[in-house]
Amino acid sequence: MTKILSIVAATDFSVGSNAAVERAVQLAVAHGASLHLVHSFDISAWHSLKEVFDLQEFVCDPPPDVLMRRRLVDKATALQAQTGLKVVTEFGTGAAHTVIEAHVKAHASSLVVVGSRADPAAMGLGSTAAKVVRSAACPVLVVRMPAAAPYDKVLTAVDVSEGSTHAAAFAVALFPIAHHHLLYLLDPGLDRALWMGGITAEHARAQRDSMHAHAARELQQLARALAREATHPVTVDVVEDVPARAIVAAAGSMPADCVVVGHHGPGAHAERLLGNLAQHVVYQTTRDVLVVPAVPG
Repeated sequence: MTKILSIVAATDFSVGSNAAVERAVQLAVAHGASLHLVHSFDISAWHSLKEVFDLQEFVCDPPPDVLMRRRLVDKATALQAQTGLKVVTEFGTGAAHTVIEAHVKAHASSLVVVGSRADPAAMGLGSTAAKVVRSAACPVLVVRMPAAAPYDKVLTAVDVSEGSTHAAAFAVALFPIAHHHLLYLLDPGLDRALWMGGITAEHARAQRDSMHAHAARELQQLARALAREATHPVTVDVVEDVPARAIVAAAGSMPADCVVVGHHGPGAHAERLLGNLAQHVVYQTTRDVLVVPAVPG
């Protein structure tokens, strides 16, 4: 079973990042994990402001980076007193995603939690969240909703590959008290592909029925294995639809609190490796999203 030992929460003190910190605190308490609060001070933006506006308007004592560092430490101190968690702070300068990535690698973090945008009501992802999702060496939870309660319903997209089963297992380990539902999607475009390959319509239907039955068996087997670590039975469904569209629709109809997708992990082609399916889900759903990279090797 996966152990959640340390959780990184990225904060810029915006409404969106406050929601991420709330969720990270909730998960850290549930797992007895350490909490790492990471903030990046964009010194280049500060210098740009001073070049455009009157320098005297931006002179303060202490300087803004010192003030932000104090704010971070004060937040960590308050959270530690409120929760009893071990809270570590990391104050870096430069691009936020590089500071977060460096901290994750240095501390072998179990999970990164980021807000989707400074304003969580806005659709899509902010630039920092998008870069962290594509390149982080550990799972990333993108938070859109305040952490009013632990997740109740978690939807995981699977294709019974090693990567997707790892994502499902990690989701159960991270959210053990939630109701987990596994969704396997058969792309309706397969029939056309089979037909263009010279297979008759009758044989194409037989092939699809066989694939559907095989997927259902594999999914049930995975669900039984995951249920050993879950509080509730793990339910499954095999659906014939365009995968990305079906996942977003299923998340809304359940309704799911969190959607789980896998991707191939960080690297030079991280954006391509994230894949069309994961990208569509991360950008289009209004739910929180857990993105789990494949196990290296």
